[in-house]
Amino acid sequence: MDILSPHLSGTLLQKLLSITGVSISWLCTWLFLHCLYNAFLHPLRNYPGPILWGASRLPWCWYQYQGVLNHKLLELHSKYGPTVRVAPSELSFTSEAAWKTIYGPRSAEMGKDPIFSLHSPTGVQNLLTADRPTHTRQRRLLSHAFSEKALREQEGIIQSYVKVFIDQLSSRAASGSLDLVDWFNFITYDLIRDLSFGERFNCLDDGQYDGFVSSIREISKELTFMQMFKYYGLLAVRGIFTPKSIQGARAQNMKRVIGTVNRRFDKVTDRKDFMHYILATMESEKGMSRQEMNVNAFSFSIAGSESPATVLSGFTYYILTNPDILERLVAEIRGVFHSVDQIQLADLNNLTYLNAVLLESMRIYPPVAITLPRVVPGDGEVIAGGFVPAGTTVGINHYACYHDAKNFHRPGEFIPERWLPETQNQHPYNQDNRNCLQPFSFGPRNCLGKNLAWAEMRLIATKLLLQFEMKLDPSSRGWANDQKIFGFWVKPPLLVHLKPRD
Repeated sequence: MDILSPHLSGTLLQKLLSITGVSISWLCTWLFLHCLYNAFLHPLRNYPGPILWGASRLPWCWYQYQGVLNHKLLELHSKYGPTVRVAPSELSFTSEAAWKTIYGPRSAEMGKDPIFSLHSPTGVQNLLTADRPTHTRQRRLLSHAFSEKALREQEGIIQSYVKVFIDQLSSRAASGSLDLVDWFNFITYDLIRDLSFGERFNCLDDGQYDGFVSSIREISKELTFMQMFKYYGLLAVRGIFTPKSIQGARAQNMKRVIGTVNRRFDKVTDRKDFMHYILATMESEKGMSRQEMNVNAFSFSIAGSESPATVLSGFTYYILTNPDILERLVAEIRGVFHSVDQIQLADLNNLTYLNAVLLESMRIYPPVAITLPRVVPGDGEVIAGGFVPAGTTVGINHYACYHDAKNFHRPGEFIPERWLPETQNQHPYNQDNRNCLQPFSFGPRNCLGKNLAWAEMRLIATKLLLQFEMKLDPSSRGWANDQKIFGFWVKPPLLVHLKPRD
C-alpha cells in the first residue's frame, strides 16, 4: 500500500486549504453583495425601516429566537410609522386599510406564506394551512360544528365543565394561592377535547397537565424554530440547534390525536360534538377524509384551547391590578345574577361592561400576538397607499397594531371604557381606531371558533367573579411584563387568592 510522502501530503493539504479559503471568500463576497442589493437596490428599498433589517433576515431571526420579535416590531412601528420593512422581502403594517387589503375578501387571494404555514406532521392540509379551494371546502364542512345552533346544543357540555372548574377552585381555595394560568388551561383543554371527540384530558379532575397538554408550548417553540431554518433552507439541520426537549413533540401529539379520532370514529353516539357534524359529511363526494379529520382535530386541540385560556389569564391579571375596573365589573355581574346555577350563555351577551373588559383584554394581551403573513399575488398590490410588488410577504402584527399610539389612545393602559357605547364616541376615545382590533383575524380565513371562544370566556369570567372574592398574590405583580412569545405567550404562574362568597 502506497503511503503519500510528507511533501506530497503537505502540498495536497495546502491546495485544499487554498480552495476552502477561496470558496469562503467568494461566499462572503456574495453575501456582502446580496446584502448591499437588498439594502439599496431591492424593489422595497424605499420603504421605511432599519437598513440591517432590509439587508438581511438575520435581525428578524435573532429577535424571533429570543422570543421578543413582536415587542421589537412595536418599537419599529413607533419609530418608522404604520408601514415598516422588517426583512428584505417583508413588510409589516398596523393600519386599518391594510387589514382589509391583506386579509379581506378578494378575487385573487393573498395566500399564506408557505414558510410560516408549515404543514401538519402527516403532510395533509388543515384549515389553517390549506390553499383556497381546500380551505373553502373544509370551512364549509366544519362551519356546522361551530354555528349558533351547535353552540346552543353544546351549552350543557360547556356548563358542566365550568361547574367542575368552579368546584375545584372552591375545594382548593383555602390551601393558599392558585395558579390560574394552569386552571384556565385545564378547563379549556378539557372542554375542547370533549367538544371535539367526546373525551377529556382529565386536567380539571387531576389538577395537572397530561402529556398532550404539557407539550403544546413546546410544539409552538418547535414551529417557531422550524420557520427560521426554513427561511435559509436549513430545515434538515434544525435538530442541531433546536432543544432536545421540543424535538418531535408535534409528531408525538399527532399520534395521540389520531388515536383519539379513531376511537371517536368507532363510537356510536347521538352526542352533538364537533365530530358528529364532520362525520355526517363523509358520504359526500366533497366530505372530509380521515386524514383531514386527523389534522383538523390536531388544530382544534391547540388553537381552540390556548386562545381563550390566554385571554382569561390576561383578563384576570388586569382586573386585579385595576381596583376601580374590578369593582365596576363585579357590580354589573352581581347586580344581574345571584347564583352561578342561574347563568345561561344567552344572558351574557348583554353584560356591556364585561364585554368591554374582555375586548380590552384581547387588545392589551392578544391571544394571537404574532403576524399571520400573506404573500402578494399577481402583478402586485396597493396596500395602505403604497405599491407592493408580487411575491412580497406582508402582514399585520397583532401586538404592534394593538399597542400603536396611532390606533389607540394611551395604548399601554388598560381602559375598557374605550369599548363602551356611551363613551367610545367621546374624547379622547373617539380617536381610537377600533376596527384595528381583530383578535380572531379578519376576512374569509378568520377564526371559525370565535362564537365558542366568546361563550367560554364570558361564562368562566362571570361565574368566577360571582363565586369568589379575588386578590392577586404579591409575587405576581408585574406578571404581564417581559413575557416572551414563541407563537404563544410564555406565561409565568398567575397566583391568585380566592375566597368563596357566603
